[in-house]
Amino acid sequence: MKKRLSTSLTFVYKYIFPVFFLGGSGIGTILAIPTLGVYSIPFLISFILVFAMCYFWNFRLKTVQVDDYYLYVSNFSKTIQIPLDNVKDVSEIIAFRTIFVEFNEETEFGRKIMFMGYTKMFLFYSNHPAVKEIVERKKNYRQQDTSYI
Repeated sequence: MKKRLSTSLTFVYKYIFPVFFLGGSGIGTILAIPTLGVYSIPFLISFILVFAMCYFWNFRLKTVQVDDYYLYVSNFSKTIQIPLDNVKDVSEIIAFRTIFVEFNEETEFGRKIMFMGYTKMFLFYSNHPAVKEIVERKKNYRQQDTSYI
């Protein structure tokens, strides 16, 4: 049975938030250029930084589910399944609850994916349960795989 590891707010983080954030920053930049002239350069630089931040932290987010054998990764238009034995490493940035899964082999989404872990109260700078879940299921998958030999 599949278990969702990513937050249910992934769509909001990936699409809704950047539209408002980039839209507001873009409108501010467009309005500043004719009125401020050369002094609007900080607005242009901030827009470029906001776009870069949205690209690296929002646009690359995926939704992730797991079962006993596969990770199911989706970007809202395509879903792929990746065998758990292809998982090389699982890490996270604790402050932002961003989880990275690195693979041994290339997948359709690359060698590394990023997702936001589901909301869990009172974690306070401890490892997210989704990280532990992937590691444990990978360990169990390997034990099941070798038990038939």
